[in-house]
Amino acid sequence: MSTSAALLLLVVVTVLIGIAGIVVVGRARRAARGLGGEGLASRDGTQRLLTENWSLVEKTARETGMSEDEIARVRTNLLGMGDS
Repeated sequence: MSTSAALLLLVVVTVLIGIAGIVVVGRARRAARGLGGEGLASRDGTQRLLTENWSLVEKTARETGMSEDEIARVRTNLLGMGDS
């Protein structure tokens, strides 16, 4: 085998290893962040949890320094209610 053929083989093997690494990392990233509608389901679950426990959420928000206007905005966005 000549030197140029050995170098060509080395380059081809290196490229194939690089492509395989990119594919593996891409699949791992996709698996880590979830696929398709899982993110939306998680968001719906979070919203449902906050809605069901709104009194505790509101109490904690006040204790951590949120203003009444900020709490009212969150209530409007989360629960679809006006200031009441």
